[in-house]
Amino acid sequence: MRGFIFFKTIKLDHRIVFAFLLLVLLGGSLHPYYVRLRERRAVQALSWSVANRVIVVDPGHGGVDPGAVGRTGVLEKDVNLAIAKRLAVLLTQAGAAVVLTREGDYDLSDPEHQFSLSVRKKDDLEARVELANKYRADLYISVHVNSFPSPRWWGAQVFYSPRSPESKRLACLIQQELIKTLGESYRWVKPEDFYVMRNVKMPAVVVEAGFISHPREEILMTEPVYQSKVAWCVFAGVVRYFAGEPAPQSPY
Repeated sequence: MRGFIFFKTIKLDHRIVFAFLLLVLLGGSLHPYYVRLRERRAVQALSWSVANRVIVVDPGHGGVDPGAVGRTGVLEKDVNLAIAKRLAVLLTQAGAAVVLTREGDYDLSDPEHQFSLSVRKKDDLEARVELANKYRADLYISVHVNSFPSPRWWGAQVFYSPRSPESKRLACLIQQELIKTLGESYRWVKPEDFYVMRNVKMPAVVVEAGFISHPREEILMTEPVYQSKVAWCVFAGVVRYFAGEPAPQSPY
């Protein structure tokens, strides 16, 4: 009888150990989910900060200008527009007044210059800048995707005007969100003297959602889930910016 009791005790202990290990494994696998959920709720709690702000969301390229083209034929202009529209919805729901520079597949150039692509491109960029300045926007966010001859490069990245400390702060906050949500990219913000950022009269950034020249990222960019993730990252960065958070340091 004593041996039988001892055997049942050992068997019960094994069950307890197994259950404990199972809980540890489940807890470990669910922990990242709870962290993301907590961070998402924190952003939602601060979303009041964008209320009544005027934000220009600029999907790059359009019309005769496809932007970069992926190896399977994915067009940058289509990806830019899809992400920009999702971002506009998030900002509008939070109470911001959103101005989309385009809502379809077209550019903003003067119709009289339709036979000169170089002039059309110049007109297009000038019109985007003029629109942002006309509305006296609080922020200008241009959405693009990156490309490079080699398919090895990947990762989302945010660019800012070197003339604007506020643009850098916004860029850093968005980049941090991109890393948290999309994973380590080993990229950080970078100053660039792009025409639109140089000429608009408000803090401005260019968000590159990834490399369309990278086989995996090209496919991801066509997926609504990925597009929504990028849009959320930009939205979260904007919310934190208007809430007054300082620029985070590069983790690299």
